[in-house]
Amino acid sequence: MTSEVGLSFALNITAIIISLTAVALSAFFGLRQLRSMQRANSTMVTIELLTRECRTNEFLESEEFVLYELPKASPGNGVTGLTPLQRRHATRVGLFYSSLGVLASTGGVETKMIVAIVPNRARRAWTALEPYIRAERTLRSPTYVSFFEHLVCLINEADPARHHEIHRLRKLPEEISVRNVPAAP
Repeated sequence: MTSEVGLSFALNITAIIISLTAVALSAFFGLRQLRSMQRANSTMVTIELLTRECRTNEFLESEEFVLYELPKASPGNGVTGLTPLQRRHATRVGLFYSSLGVLASTGGVETKMIVAIVPNRARRAWTALEPYIRAERTLRSPTYVSFFEHLVCLINEADPARHHEIHRLRKLPEEISVRNVPAAP
């Protein structure tokens, strides 16, 4: 009878161990699935930002304004001190790149994806907006569009040739340029 109790006890312990292992594995895979869903949501936001927002007429007009018209205005009073039209364009562009910087810094999306797609545009926008941003930080908010600056730092640290190599981007030889391909009949 004692051996039956010992066997029953061993079976109960084994069942408990198996149950605890199943709970731990379920929790592990549940958390993993949750992280995967969060990344998918962030990726959708990034795709939305990169494929829609930066190609809208409104954004393109704002970007052009920031690059070519805004430098004519005094940066002394920061972004808040600009006229409503100037401020709208500066804010639209600054917040767009700041949003990408947030996604890059929080791991919402792989940094290399953002760095590979918008490097020149982000750098040019930063160069145009930097005096206004620095004045805004001095006068009102020391962290104003900090994620935009972070994005530009990531871009400056990136090696475009390395990105091309990693992604195995192909290039046409100069002698097989698109200009040299005959037109279709």
